[in-house]
Amino acid sequence: MIKLVSFDIWGTLLDLNLMLEAIVEELSYLSSLEKTFIDNAFKKARKESRELRLQGKLPAKEAVNICQKLFADTLGLDVEFIKRAVVKATLKVRKHIGYPVAIEVLKTVKEKELFVCTIGNVQFWSSNYTRIFIEETGFANYIDKQFYSDEVGVFKPEKEIFIHAASYFKVKPEEMIHVGDREKEDFFGAQKAGVNAFLLKKPEDLKHILEFI
Repeated sequence: MIKLVSFDIWGTLLDLNLMLEAIVEELSYLSSLEKTFIDNAFKKARKESRELRLQGKLPAKEAVNICQKLFADTLGLDVEFIKRAVVKATLKVRKHIGYPVAIEVLKTVKEKELFVCTIGNVQFWSSNYTRIFIEETGFANYIDKQFYSDEVGVFKPEKEIFIHAASYFKVKPEEMIHVGDREKEDFFGAQKAGVNAFLLKKPEDLKHILEFI
């Protein structure tokens, strides 16, 4: 019997592309650099930082500062530009960054009297910003606890972050199901921890999780 449903955040509940595009736009405004140049540099920095993480060379609690510095160095800018662009992007998109299907699914899951949590990795902005989005979208009203890699000290797909969530709610891993859009981080990561897993192909697939609980 499922007692706990955990959700990935970016690409599952929140629109990652919208945030990334906003950062590029704000950074272009602040630095006067071309958007195409910034976008390509951002893609490169994201790829490099993800490879570092998968290689175990990116400490979870230091990841944001390292990633932001990597991005800034790729652009030839001071890291302060990155920090400002993240703030401005957050203010710009915070009201409409949630997927419409997410609020209904979260509400329905809570109506089933199940525990609900989020498990998210951080990269170029800290969990404090993601918490703002979860509040602004109203999602927080249906979430019992939020777990983030920079707070827990462990990234998905490491099994420890899933076990940490299950332990917090005092449920067994097999009584938990994790929902996410990343095959390695969410699906296989959860399975490695003995947790049930549901892989999204697109945000609208969220509603199908209701068939499993």
